[in-house]
Parts: sequence; C-alpha cells; structure tokens
Amino acid sequence: MAVHPDQQSQETTLNHVVASYYESTGVQTAVRHIHRLDKDTTGPVLYAKNEYAQLKLDEAMREKKIVRIYAAIVQGRVDPGLKVIDLPIGKDRNHGSRRRVSLTGQAAVTHVMSSEVYRAHSLLHLRLETGRTHQIRVHLSHMGHPLAGDSLYGGSAVTFKRQALHGERLWFQHPLTGEEVEVFAPWPEDMSKLQEWIRTSSSR
Repeated sequence: MAVHPDQQSQETTLNHVVASYYESTGVQTAVRHIHRLDKDTTGPVLYAKNEYAQLKLDEAMREKKIVRIYAAIVQGRVDPGLKVIDLPIGKDRNHGSRRRVSLTGQAAVTHVMSSEVYRAHSLLHLRLETGRTHQIRVHLSHMGHPLAGDSLYGGSAVTFKRQALHGERLWFQHPLTGEEVEVFAPWPEDMSKLQEWIRTSSSR
C-alpha cells in the first residue's frame, strides 16, 4: 500500500486509511505523514496529529534525530566490511519511476548495522541517515546486491513478489513531552518465510 495518492493511481493509500480512522474516532485534523515508505515496503509510518507536532517532528527529521532501522534481504553475498554507502541519488532520465546513483544527485547515506551472509543471499539491518526516494533499493542495487523481489532495480521476482524490505524499528522523541518513543514492527509473514527458506537452502 502506498503512503499517499499520486496522479496515476486511484488505489486506497495509507493516508486514506488514517483519514478514515480519524473520522471514525471523531478526530478532526489533517493527515500529516512525517516520512514515507515505498509501496510494498512494510513497517511503521509516523504521523503528526496537529501542526505543532508536525513542525517539531519535521525539524527532528531534518536534524536526523528520528532513527529508522530496516531489514533487507538482498541477492548475493555482501562483503562483511561494508558499513556505509555514501552515494548521491538522482532521477533516472530514462525511466520515470526509477532513481539512480548520480554525481549531481542529492546526498544519500545508508549505514549497514549488521549482516548475515548465506549461500546466495544476505540479510542486512540498515539505518537511514538521509531519506531519499528508493534510497536503500538504489544503494544496494548499485553495490551489486539488489533486494530480492525488487524487479525495478534488478532483483529477481522468482522467489519473492515484492522488494524484501521491512521497517522494523522507529525511534523518536515525543514532540510534546520529550519522552523517548520506540516502535518495533514484527516481520511480515512473507519475509519471515523467505528468510527461513534461505537459511534452510544454505544449510543443505
């Protein structure tokens, strides 16, 4: 599910679902997402329920004070020494939906926090320092390790039907109280099954 609508699609989005929830609970406020996930990427999305909260959370995002951790299953054996991918990202002039590593693009930094390497795949835990469109997908594809299922960036959809990417942790300070808030999102069933299949296949 996409986070917000676009001009090409009439599909229900997460913003529609949130708006419906507000209406059903009597909350009269605009829908304000602080960050986004790519369509078919799973995980938590942060929303602000008033303008002040949006202002503070947008500021925290700009100052890199909101921590977003992702799990990704990629093709190939990732070098355990890979810790940071610091490569600018821009639009792909040959494909309207794609992004690519570009010297004239916007700064983009992805941190590799940990990795598990199997026979033909790797499981990575990643932290976004910046939040460019398709950032993780572009960076890993450029490094020769597209996400399993990510056909837009060279991944095979034979064993998985979407990009194998899940936002598993979100950390931020509450904009009103300053309280530390940490959200953990369990893996979706399809990614858990893919990981189990990879582990089983690698042990044979």
